[in-house]
Amino acid sequence: MLNKITKAICSKYSSSLTMATLLMAYASQAAAQEQESTKKDEAEVEKISVVGSQIRGGQVSEALAVSVFSAEDIAELGIDSGDELLDMIPENGQNFFNEAANISGGVNSARGDVGAYNLRNLGTGNTLVLLNGRRMVNAPTYQTEEVGGSFVPVNSVNSNAIPVGGLSRLEVLRDGASAIYGADAVAGVVNNVLKTDFTGLNVSVRLKEFEHLPRDDKSLNVEWGKDFNGGRTNVSAYFNYYDRGRVSSLDDPRWASSDFRSRIPAGSAWEGDTAFRNDTANSLYGQYDVVTRASSVGLSGTLTDSAGEFETYPIGDDRCQYAINDYICGGIDGQGTYRLDYNAMGRDLVSALDRTNLFVFVNHTFENGTESFTEMSYYTSDSNLIRHPSASFSTSALRVGAENYYNPFGPCGSPNRLPDDVIPGVPCEGLELIMDNYRFAEKPRIIDVSQDSYRFLQGFRGLWNEWEWETAFAYSKASSSDVTHNRVSNTLMQEALFDSTAAAYNPFSGGVNNNIERALVDVYRDGETSLTTLDFKMVHPALFELPGGQAGFLLGVDWRRETFKDDRDPRLDGTIVFTDWEGDTYPYVSDIVNSSPTPDNEGSRNVTSLFTELQLPVFDSLDVQLALRYENFSDVEDTTVGKVAFGWHPNDYVLVRGSWSEAFRAPNLVTINEEIVARNNTRTDWTCIYAAENGGDPDQDVLDCVNSTQRIAQGSSNLVPEDSTNTSVGLVLTPTESLTFTVDFWSIEKNNTIGLLGEENHTLLDLVYRLESGAACTTNSAVNRVDATADQIAIYEAAGICPAGDIKYIDDNYANLDTRTVRGYDIGVYYTETFDFGKVSVDYNGSFLQKFEQKAGGDAQKLVAAQESGLLSADYPVAGFADLIGKNGNQKSRHHMKVSWRKGDWGAAVSGNRIGSFYQDDLTLEDGTRYVIPAMTTYDASVDFRTAIYDVKTRFRFGIKNLTDARAPLADDNFGYFSDAHSDLGRNFYLDIKAEF
Repeated sequence: MLNKITKAICSKYSSSLTMATLLMAYASQAAAQEQESTKKDEAEVEKISVVGSQIRGGQVSEALAVSVFSAEDIAELGIDSGDELLDMIPENGQNFFNEAANISGGVNSARGDVGAYNLRNLGTGNTLVLLNGRRMVNAPTYQTEEVGGSFVPVNSVNSNAIPVGGLSRLEVLRDGASAIYGADAVAGVVNNVLKTDFTGLNVSVRLKEFEHLPRDDKSLNVEWGKDFNGGRTNVSAYFNYYDRGRVSSLDDPRWASSDFRSRIPAGSAWEGDTAFRNDTANSLYGQYDVVTRASSVGLSGTLTDSAGEFETYPIGDDRCQYAINDYICGGIDGQGTYRLDYNAMGRDLVSALDRTNLFVFVNHTFENGTESFTEMSYYTSDSNLIRHPSASFSTSALRVGAENYYNPFGPCGSPNRLPDDVIPGVPCEGLELIMDNYRFAEKPRIIDVSQDSYRFLQGFRGLWNEWEWETAFAYSKASSSDVTHNRVSNTLMQEALFDSTAAAYNPFSGGVNNNIERALVDVYRDGETSLTTLDFKMVHPALFELPGGQAGFLLGVDWRRETFKDDRDPRLDGTIVFTDWEGDTYPYVSDIVNSSPTPDNEGSRNVTSLFTELQLPVFDSLDVQLALRYENFSDVEDTTVGKVAFGWHPNDYVLVRGSWSEAFRAPNLVTINEEIVARNNTRTDWTCIYAAENGGDPDQDVLDCVNSTQRIAQGSSNLVPEDSTNTSVGLVLTPTESLTFTVDFWSIEKNNTIGLLGEENHTLLDLVYRLESGAACTTNSAVNRVDATADQIAIYEAAGICPAGDIKYIDDNYANLDTRTVRGYDIGVYYTETFDFGKVSVDYNGSFLQKFEQKAGGDAQKLVAAQESGLLSADYPVAGFADLIGKNGNQKSRHHMKVSWRKGDWGAAVSGNRIGSFYQDDLTLEDGTRYVIPAMTTYDASVDFRTAIYDVKTRFRFGIKNLTDARAPLADDNFGYFSDAHSDLGRNFYLDIKAEF
């Protein structure tokens, strides 16, 4: 007998005749002696795809935990984009691909109209995404996420490539499913189910306005479909156009300054903490170092410090000590640099965007009963984004030539040389200057991103004897063009800085008429991905008899080819080479200021899979599913995984369900094929810290232990797939026809997680080797250093370890490193009842995280062991290998609830979304006190009315999103809030009008 959940799902989705499957489940065949009403229920179930199984017609949709958002749910929530919809799913984690957070990644970020799937916060790439039951192509760009001690490339299907208004429903499996669907289904599966068999014509428009912002959004949706050939052929189409307004930091006083210290509550332990001062020491008023020894030319103590360093400021600044020209003044170094406020310049939280989607479906039934189904789709988007200008890397500082026309220490006779009585010791050939803490801030970076993708799928299904068969071929391709304007070429700028004419670049003008145009260039990044699939499967719904009914059996094979291509600008990929004054060049230095060199990359793989599935109605009350899949990869080792699931009904009101499965994630094509890539980040050299603390230099007056450090990484063909073990057990209670409670406990243990040890961990490993080896001077070969100076040697020897020079670069290649364990539970409450005043529905989903741990392996385990033994101080952080629960957006809980009412032509809905608290790790105080970002709750409300206008069914819906105007809690981030988890756009309103012709 079917329980109440199955009946409800059947009633809600009985029109989904051709949908492919999503959720893992088990078979439940009805016994022959069931009463007539039960047979009717079974017939209804036959109309829908079996969720969680590739055996169509099973009656088991309630057997495993699943979140389902219907078309009406999505409409009531007023959602415009896939990333917004994912925010409403408690089981989904942070969206690391959001625009407000990817500032630091620059051209290496996945920019434009893109969002990522991240179930269970396990990381981008661990969620399999389907469109009508079959894989979708990945977004054409990728970026990096922190895994272990550093950042590794990740990719995802673009959540915004699916128009939410065209969804029949969204199904989210909260369990691993590799045995059913193959690689990448580690944290779960998301299936986008579109309306593929539509008749009629629907047109809807939506207008949205924001209370605090000048932004407005507009969208248009058109659905059309018609039957032909006496109903045997259906052609339907869906069109969506979306126009999104820009959001700038200048649009709200909360973001108008990068210095957020004024928002820290009085008495807080972080009151006045400069961590919240997110402006920069790099500006048009730079710091300079005289190349020649300052004392030898009479500058020390008058215009520069003893090291030959001086600052510049706008004329009239209190720190001015001498005038350089009409625009700027100078001062001896040590008074503090002139800081630039990023947000006061105006940079975007949200880009201006235009998006278009088109889907066309053709379904036909032949005379012999064979069905043909065709899907065609096209997506395109254009976005425009304004970002702050770039500063040079400190590892590759530019120089102002002695002959530069505007150099205040230029040659004798230069109109801009300081008076001889001010610089009597400066020789007539002039002095060369190193530019330090300078930013080419005359013009912002402007980023134009165009994306498009298309998909064609042709499939057939039918019957052969007692076997149901289905096959389909699909080809998808996605491409992007990312162009950044107003970038600075190192080559062109170096030429401009050594120009002796008035056409030279003038860094001493505060940005006024300084000839920056001669060094500005456009920089592009073009990406492309493709996916080709071919599958065939056969199902026997009644292979043999069991006490509970007929056993279903599936056998299938599929093949797919995945490709990616990442084409970088010639100034980034080494075609145009820049060599700095120290001789560093490609692949360690690029020709673009503040952009790491990146070679062109491409790769491909072929995957062949064999899979089988059994649905076993062992008894009337017990159903079991068995599944097995073998996948053969052309570039990594093969994998075989299995799954066992069960559902037990001790009575009509109780269901006990559970599963054990293996899942896997193949190394993505970037981590295998990427050529040598250099990245610069500010890092601490812990070997240097140890020497300073134990060698008589505690204030680092001689040693400099925190610097911009270059990391060198490249792909590895030695990587193996990450594998996981997923378990779940749950309880479903249906005490009445109207009320259902669910609770599911789940666990994922993932081994061989692909990551990087990390730059700082490598310096710790270098320290461990030096401490262990003593005079033998064993070191970590991955840390490449320059020769130690005499001063460094003295301090290191006083500390009792082998001397070390400054870090030149660190080799850190991708490897299978660690074990990640995630564990928690989900709760659901579903209530529907009809009263005299109308039909009321209440849906609640909560996801609770109990454990999120990354356990060290390999070299990281050596560091952990060294700390446990006392060899390595507990104060020296082993990054990335610890308890991650609550850390940097890994919330302990997320909740979503919706209450809806309908009576006749009127309807209303109120929903709430709550993101639990977490802490920002880099704000942790020395005593271990954590900076906790509190929970955030938002509410949405809508009311709709349906009527007929000139015989056209018309629905009017007015909605308010963020009803209470909640704003994101303060965080140390670009715009003062943790944008991977929160939104800070405030209350907004929308009007939605839909006409059904």
